[in-house]
This record gives sequence, structure tokens and C-alpha cells, in this order.
Amino acid sequence: MFVKKQVIGHRGAAAYAPENTLAAFKKAHALGCRFVEFDVMLSVDGEPFVFHDESLKRTTTGHGEVGLVTAEYLQSLDAGKWFSRHFRGEKIPTLRETIEWLGESDIQANIEIKPYPGFFEQTTIAVLSHINRYWPEGKPLPLVSSFDIDALHLCRDFSPELPLGLLMDVWDDDWLRLAQELSCFSIHLNRHVVTKARVRAIQDAGYAVCVYTVNGRKQANKFFNWGVDAVFSDYPDLLETGGLTRFIKTRVLKPNVC
Repeated sequence: MFVKKQVIGHRGAAAYAPENTLAAFKKAHALGCRFVEFDVMLSVDGEPFVFHDESLKRTTTGHGEVGLVTAEYLQSLDAGKWFSRHFRGEKIPTLRETIEWLGESDIQANIEIKPYPGFFEQTTIAVLSHINRYWPEGKPLPLVSSFDIDALHLCRDFSPELPLGLLMDVWDDDWLRLAQELSCFSIHLNRHVVTKARVRAIQDAGYAVCVYTVNGRKQANKFFNWGVDAVFSDYPDLLETGGLTRFIKTRVLKPNVC
């Protein structure tokens, strides 16, 4: 699934375009990225949208919380101008719109199921249903990940063919039991808990290791030298010569790292 030293575009290209939008995915593609990660949450009426925060305040013109408003309201919001006037009018994409765009590209995807509180079952079923109905024939299946263990169990029960990623914000000594129960493909670690020994232990057990969110080339190369399979970065051109010089020319943002 991963190429050597795989850099996965975190929410697309979150340093260069408004996160979790089609503009961010297109920018990642333009930068040569061939693997993007994005989050999925449900509106109150059950439509899956590509969005990270529970609150609409940080990245849209809206008010309230994703899980408490309708799809119609979410589709009316501007999800771009908070980032830059150049992205004014950018919308929150639905999961279906995002899958359709992926079908027109050569980009692979990591879909993170990020349920609004109390909505883990509805969110997971909606994601699985959309993958089943709309995922392009012949395209490698997406890597599906979550911090929500119940969501991952539901994925494994209903879609045993999907590769799953277990997200860990803090180190869990019980990771191996969980990974085995879920038949995971990969373990996704917060960069702050990564050690060389942990990378080796995970890989020796047969799982890929992904690390988030890595925005420095020196740190990325350290992790790759430890054997990490992939890093998530707001800068999909992280390892390219001259790639991070754009760091100086763009807004330096601090999006949530999960």
C-alpha cells in the first residue's frame, strides 16, 4: 500500500489550502502527493461530510456543531475564506463528492472515521455504505482508521476486506491485542510517542507504522531511518528538494494534529 518513505497529505495539503476541502486535495495532487488523509463526520440528518472539528467555528463561516446541523446548512457554508481570500467560496465536501474526485485521480486515501459524540455507529455505517456504493471499481480500497475502537470493530464486522488503521494519540501497552482483534493493517502514532523500539515492535508483529503530524524534514527523515512506513504531513512536498522553502512563502498554520 505504501511506497518507500511515503508522505501522506494530512487533510489534503493543509499548509497550502483549507484543510479537508477539494482544493486541498487538488493541491496535494499538484505537489506530487499520491496519498491523502481526511476525516468524516455526519450531519444531524445523516449525510457524511469531510470535516475534522465538532465545532464549525474554526474553518467555516458557520455556527454550532456538525452533528447538530443539517446537510443543507453545511453545504451553504464557506470553508475557504478563513484560510485565504483566494479560497473564498470553497465548500465542505461530502464524502460522495470526495470519492468521485478520487475516482478521477491516481491518489489513494486514508479515511478517518471521526464520529460526533454518540454517532459512532451511524457514522461508521455511512462511511462503509459510501465505500460500497461509490468507490471506483479497480481502485485500491481506502485505508480506514479511527481513534474509536467501536467504529473499527464495526468496520471489521461489516467490511472484512478493508484495511484498517488503529490510531493512538497516547501509547497503549495493549496495542497488540487490539491490533490482532481488529486484524489491522497499520498502527498510526502521534509523533510524540514514537520510539525506535516501538516502531520495531510494531513491525515485527506484522503491522505498518504511520506517524502524525510531521511537518519538518529532519524529523521525517529520523522516523524513516527508524523504519517508519509513512508520515502524515500538512506539507505533502515535505521530502522534495526545496519543498519546505514554501514554508516561508505561505501562512504558517497550526491546525489540530489528530
